[in-house]
Amino acid sequence: MTERIKREEKLLRNRRRWQAHVQALQRSGLSRSGYCKQHNLSYHALTYWHRKFSRSKSNETSLVPVPLDRFPGHNSIQPGPAALRVVLPGRLSIEVGDTFSPATLSLLLATLEGR
Repeated sequence: MTERIKREEKLLRNRRRWQAHVQALQRSGLSRSGYCKQHNLSYHALTYWHRKFSRSKSNETSLVPVPLDRFPGHNSIQPGPAALRVVLPGRLSIEVGDTFSPATLSLLLATLEGR
């Protein structure tokens, strides 16, 4: 495993950890200060992540499916063989080739889960 992938996975774990804390804070009914004391967290770090996740929600981009049959020559577009295919009926489909980056896939899934 390369250093870059290890670093990306570490960053992803940290992001998920703070995202879980921000979500738990919102459900708890506690103040940020009270939540931090209860969970032995840095108030400033929780505030940073709270703002970061709040901003990312307001800047979300929505994806819109575009049927290929509306474009001339669409039959020439053939997907390659996928090593992995994830399908959530009525929601999304992700196909990943043989040479995918696990860290990139993890980031994609984390982004989709954050909606």
